[in-house]
Amino acid sequence: MTQKPIFIQPLSSCTVAHGAVARFHALVSGTPPLHLDWFHNQDPVQPDKNVVFHFDEASGRRPADLLLLFTETQSGAELRAAFSDTEDFVDLGLALSISSWTENMKPSFTKKLKLQSVLEGEPVEMRCKLTAFPPPTVLWFHNNRSIPKERRRRIYTNSSMHMHTTALVISGVKEKDSGSYKVMALNSEGSAESTASLLVSLREEQSANYLNLARLTHKAHEHVNTTAEQRKEQKFRVELRCVGSPFDKMSKAHRGKARSKHALVPSTTRSEPNSALFKRQ
Repeated sequence: MTQKPIFIQPLSSCTVAHGAVARFHALVSGTPPLHLDWFHNQDPVQPDKNVVFHFDEASGRRPADLLLLFTETQSGAELRAAFSDTEDFVDLGLALSISSWTENMKPSFTKKLKLQSVLEGEPVEMRCKLTAFPPPTVLWFHNNRSIPKERRRRIYTNSSMHMHTTALVISGVKEKDSGSYKVMALNSEGSAESTASLLVSLREEQSANYLNLARLTHKAHEHVNTTAEQRKEQKFRVELRCVGSPFDKMSKAHRGKARSKHALVPSTTRSEPNSALFKRQ
């Protein structure tokens, strides 16, 4: 038995902000379970990163549920829904319109420029991110002077809805590229700017700095080695002072006293013959 699809809860139009999520949901009754197809400006809607269908886990078919993620201006057009199966196709003739809109916002940097230091001749990229609507006019300055278009310095700007990325790429950096860089974004709602410095080191200066660093490192190593040798000598002297024991010193003292006493005896005996001779005369 076949029952014509009936919308218990019909689909309705919706209005969403530019870049927001749009959801179309309905309750449908019908037998057998039918497959739901969506059409955008007469073209079938296919699932991708911005389009999500909800499936019925029991039947594996699409119910009347559609999510449009990150809606863009071109999404604001006619949408149609149709039920079909292998034998029949029934166009429900439902026109759904999306009226996308966006609140204007003045530029605001979400990632500002950063200080960079590079070696002469190397490439460098200065990048920042911002939000703004309507899309802003982006200007780059070097030392408060507008950067002209040239092959060596290129400016890139990419936009996705209200999010924008701008970058300045310099190939073969020169000494004259050093200085202050500023990026300014302007639209009808206001303006914002971000500033950072670029430091360029010359290769000769880099070599001189390297030699000075090597000399300082060598002197530091010599100082460490000299200090270590002095500590070893001091330790050796302390160990020499501690060699032996107080008992050995006492025994040596006793031996010295005994020798001194013994040395006085022969001096007295030698003086006796002289005294005897003196008496005989």
